[in-house]
Amino acid sequence: MSIERVKEYFCTMDLEQRVWEFETSSATVELAAETLGVRPARIAKTLSFALGDGCVLVVAAGDARVDNRKFKEQFEAKAKMLAPDEVAHFTGSEIGGVCPFALPEGTPVYLDVSLKRFATVFPACGSTNSAMEVTNDELLRYSRARGWVDVCKDWEAGDDHRIDTEPNEAMEMPADGEIALRIASVSGADETKGFVPAYRFEIVRLSDGVPVGEIDLRLGYVRNLYFGGNVGYSVKEEFRGNGYAGKACKLVFHIARAHGMPYLMISCRADNIASRKTLEGFDGTLLETRVPPSYSSLYRLGERDPHCYFRFDL
Repeated sequence: MSIERVKEYFCTMDLEQRVWEFETSSATVELAAETLGVRPARIAKTLSFALGDGCVLVVAAGDARVDNRKFKEQFEAKAKMLAPDEVAHFTGSEIGGVCPFALPEGTPVYLDVSLKRFATVFPACGSTNSAMEVTNDELLRYSRARGWVDVCKDWEAGDDHRIDTEPNEAMEMPADGEIALRIASVSGADETKGFVPAYRFEIVRLSDGVPVGEIDLRLGYVRNLYFGGNVGYSVKEEFRGNGYAGKACKLVFHIARAHGMPYLMISCRADNIASRKTLEGFDGTLLETRVPPSYSSLYRLGERDPHCYFRFDL
């Protein structure tokens, strides 16, 4: 199966855990968007065209259509899609699972500029129920693409919101008169896991300087953070009941704003009444309550119970 070939390819780079498989179909842009819960434009579809005695693959945004004039100017050939049997022969994948990874040697891949407006996109991984989330730089490297082209039309302009993802250890920490945050550590992006840069703060009681808990802030909007959240916190048992978690979250909001983040996602188990009350006390929106999907980090960590997913606009 082509997905096994793709997994083996990513295994050589220690990236196999970033390949997701779904219980539902992702064979079309619309089905993939529904499965992932993202807008269709962010699905990176791999289009296969006849070129000479072989083919050329163009990875484009889900809302883009090939412009015949642009294609001919770029490749000096008409934009003729491969027949179904040719798709399998030249790409090693069936229609609905064609991807730009682990292709037969010498297969040319190009990325269309319609993808550049997004911070991350979702290409298939060789089957009709798989995908991964990648930045444009990662897509360029993993696909071994020959470069960027402009061969599509009808896609909507407008970029993802760009934020400052570099933790600032010199940033002045906020306080509210009762508690303050103190940087315990910072971490950069982890490409092998698809993790974004993050802060870890100690929650410090100002009256005596005692750390009463910890809180994390993750700088980015990858799909896993919809479920795992931009913020995670814990308060030591002996200090619970004082509202420290909620107060610390409000302080973290200040830091997120300084990084240009327009909103934060925070999740909790549906049966964690204390956390739910904390989050419900803020001016946020409960988007849904559901079991984490099988491709999410929460699920892979063993979470099988329903979680509540809150969005807090900053």
